[in-house]
Order: sequence, then structure tokens, then C-alpha cells
Amino acid sequence: MKLKHILKDNYAEFTLNKSFNTYKGKIIKCDFNGPLEGAVMLNKKNYYYFYPLKALHIIKPGQYTPVNILPKTSLPTNPKDIAPKEALSRIIGRTLKVGYYSPKTEYLGRLLCFNRGIFSWSLMMEIHGECIILLNPDYISYYGTTWKMPKNKFTKYKPPVLLNLTKTKNNLKKNFLEEVTLELDYPRINIDNTAYVYPYGVVSNECSLKNQLIRHLREQGLKF
Repeated sequence: MKLKHILKDNYAEFTLNKSFNTYKGKIIKCDFNGPLEGAVMLNKKNYYYFYPLKALHIIKPGQYTPVNILPKTSLPTNPKDIAPKEALSRIIGRTLKVGYYSPKTEYLGRLLCFNRGIFSWSLMMEIHGECIILLNPDYISYYGTTWKMPKNKFTKYKPPVLLNLTKTKNNLKKNFLEEVTLELDYPRINIDNTAYVYPYGVVSNECSLKNQLIRHLREQGLKF
């Protein structure tokens, strides 16, 4: 069971991890393993947003029924001696507790699947008959044993940021004379095939255009 297959072309509800604001829309594209770790969502106003997993607390997919998963292996006698990733792989199909330090919250449910990406952990849980994806928990507990989830602090990739793709594209189209198009497959904003705005920054071989775009986006409040 892969999370991107569950979310692709599905409707979902996103909860941000700081404000706990909730947004609903259709998932156009999602990635749980690549440098652009996040999801592109089309909301009811026909705006395309890119949500990085690091900015989210919960993703609640719609129209998805929990599946019955039989645990394949059991935990060893001394479960604290194994890594969190191995512990999760052995707990799939069983009930565990997932917790956060700030704000102090805990969730008890059945683990359906999990994924460790470049920047984030993603755990799909069945809680009270509903499926939710918990992002970046601080710890997990299973029958009295607690594992702290390791954080990926050092990486060669720049973490992506939350980006209103439609609004940014329209703003660039208004302020620059070049052809500006939105390419959702990446996702990125293409400026006349000479510069590209990704959720992690601006890419271009033309230094003057690149610096001009970075300055303009910073003036609009977008900092990579």
C-alpha cells in the first residue's frame, strides 16, 4: 500500500501543523519520497496550492476504506534495541500510539502503512474507522515501549515551502513580459523556458533573471 496511490486524484483535508487551520481540495499530484516532498491540491476557488509535508500535521483522505492488514512479524524480546523504522514495519496491522510534543497530542489507532521521505515521516492510521495520515510525529509507543522518531536534519536538498502556485503564476505573468505557464507535473512555474520557480527556489542559467525573480518573490512575501 503506497500513500501516493491512495491520495492521487482523491479529495483530501489538510491540517497545518502550526495554525491547525484545515483546507479541503482535490489532490492533483503527491510525492512522499522525492525532493519535492508534498502534495499539489486544487481548492474550491480553483487555486492550485503546493503543501510540503513539513508544513502539515494531518492529511485526511476522502472516500478511502481501511483495509484489513495481518501483521507479518512480531517484535523481538527487547524491542528498544531495534530502530524506529524496523519497529514500525513489525507493528503494521497492530494498534499503537503516535505522539507529538508541541502541541502535546496523542493518537491511538491501527497502523496501516508508513513512509520515511527525505524530510518527513508519514504514518497512515485507522482511528475510529477513519483513515488519517499523521505527519512528522515525535514518538511512537507500543505496549510500554517508546521510540523517538529520528529527524532528517542534514540533506543536500532544500526543503520546499508552502506555495500558492496559481497566485504566484498570475503575479509573475502580470509583472514580467515573458510567457509564464504552470506545469503541475513537477510542480513548477515556467518563465519562457529560461527560468523555473519551484517550491524550493528559483532555477535558471540566466543569473540576472534569476536574481530579479528572487527579489520580486521576496517582495511578495515568498522566502525560500
